[in-house]
Amino acid sequence: MINPLTWLSRRRFPYEPLINIEISRSALINNLDEFRKLASNHSIAPVLKSNAYGHGLHEVATILERYRHTLRGARNTNGQGTIPFFVIDSYFEAVALRARGIKTPLLVIGFSQTETIISSRLDNVAFTIGSIEALQGLEDTEHPIAIHLKIDTGMHRQGIKSEEIHTAIELIAENTNIVLQGICSHLSDSDNDDPSFTEGQINVWNKAVSHFKNEFPSLKYTHLSATCGHRYTPDIDANVSRLGIGLYGLVDGSLFPETLNLKPVLKMQTIIATTKKIHRDDSVGYSGNFTADHDMTIATIPVGYYEGVDRRLSNVGSVGVGNDNVTCAMIGNISMNMTTIDVSHVEGDTHGMKVVVFSNDMHDPNSIVSLAKAGGLLTYEIAVHIPAQLRRVVVE
Repeated sequence: MINPLTWLSRRRFPYEPLINIEISRSALINNLDEFRKLASNHSIAPVLKSNAYGHGLHEVATILERYRHTLRGARNTNGQGTIPFFVIDSYFEAVALRARGIKTPLLVIGFSQTETIISSRLDNVAFTIGSIEALQGLEDTEHPIAIHLKIDTGMHRQGIKSEEIHTAIELIAENTNIVLQGICSHLSDSDNDDPSFTEGQINVWNKAVSHFKNEFPSLKYTHLSATCGHRYTPDIDANVSRLGIGLYGLVDGSLFPETLNLKPVLKMQTIIATTKKIHRDDSVGYSGNFTADHDMTIATIPVGYYEGVDRRLSNVGSVGVGNDNVTCAMIGNISMNMTTIDVSHVEGDTHGMKVVVFSNDMHDPNSIVSLAKAGGLLTYEIAVHIPAQLRRVVVE
């Protein structure tokens, strides 16, 4: 349901946005199901942090919550649930989802201040605790707090070390208001063809899981792997896998033991704002780092690095123009809100013509996957920088 204030403002100040972002419901569910088949002995916890990797926190949560309802009560052959909780980064995101009516259990996986955790009254929200100090800070809580304790298995970013496990167990056992709902960790090198480091992390993890299961037989969730870690699920003692970038179809499906049919969820479109002719030796854009080697027809589109078109795509990226999706190169330095493209080979009057900035076909040169490769970027870096205020429209 649209926000009433948004509805009123659109009626009072009607306009057609220059940029349209489509979020495909079917592609999102397809990707989730592909990973569910791959990790059939695990539940899948979708990761919605950072505005659902730029796709829209509320939009993605709504799609997945409705799908979760259709799966309610469903279990795979090993008795595992399907979507136990959504993973988010911050308490702010938890508040935002609850304010929009999302009721699925949430795990805040990022850092939260002790005061925030203790004062929270949100239902079905668990917090990740990543240090002995943070665990000690919960000693004064007067109401139950659900936590997932993070174990440092070798990434050395967050989490308690193996030698601190005994202390953590004592602290949890002494305080009945600290509810150990789960334990977790993170693989730091799971996309590497050399599996040795990941295998070492898994070994540390499996020993920790055994220890906690012995001390807390009712431990509900154990989760280590994220998207690329799904390659190792048979070796991991866990019952949940977190699914981030793979959920949005922004990773190569051939990376996995069984090639996955992943589909990009997001498509961004705009229009050509202006066109002009330039001559050989004319330069384009800031710093004049593109010089025409022949007479050209160029155009500008009203998107730039503020809208998520990374500046490192200057002179290496491309877009698709017109109904035929003609590939047109980005030329010159990308500006804050404008990008110049070469439309010399596009037939007809290009003014006002449709432009696909980010394609939802992974094989297109202007898909986020292809653009990331061209610009030496991570797909994450492009997707998460699409501003939250740009309107997302959910399509089939």
